[in-house]
Amino acid sequence: MRRAVLSFAAALAAVSLAACGSNQAAEDMANDALGGSAAVDMGEDGEVRIDTGDGSMEIGTGEFPEGWPADLAVISGFTLVAASNTPEGLSAQMIADGDQTLAVDAYVKDLQANKGWAVDPSIPLGTPNMWALTKEGKVATIFAAASGGQTVVIFSITDR
Repeated sequence: MRRAVLSFAAALAAVSLAACGSNQAAEDMANDALGGSAAVDMGEDGEVRIDTGDGSMEIGTGEFPEGWPADLAVISGFTLVAASNTPEGLSAQMIADGDQTLAVDAYVKDLQANKGWAVDPSIPLGTPNMWALTKEGKVATIFAAASGGQTVVIFSITDR
């Protein structure tokens, strides 16, 4: 868990440095935060890719990590802002303007009704804005929160 938090912190720092155009400074900061070797690649349009021995993170690329289930697409009206691939699993973060929690609920219901995902009883039914679904040995945990005029959705994919 600590490593994931440090990775995210390093990625956020890299994004802020990307605005200044300092690829080497972003790489140095990521290496300091992770205590190891990180490769940081910043694109001309502000996208950032960080690769370490523990996994990778992409911010602003609009791409899911390798191994992402094909039927878990970007929710309509949302933008994929970050994704990562670590030994613990895959994750993605999406954002949309306004309170879109009803749209997320409809998305989850579609996964169940039309895409073969089943409710995982590890999260009690009725927990607001949080779902756990299973399919083909994978668990997809989806959390949505509306705050400050936006809705953020976090996906976490792990092996069962």
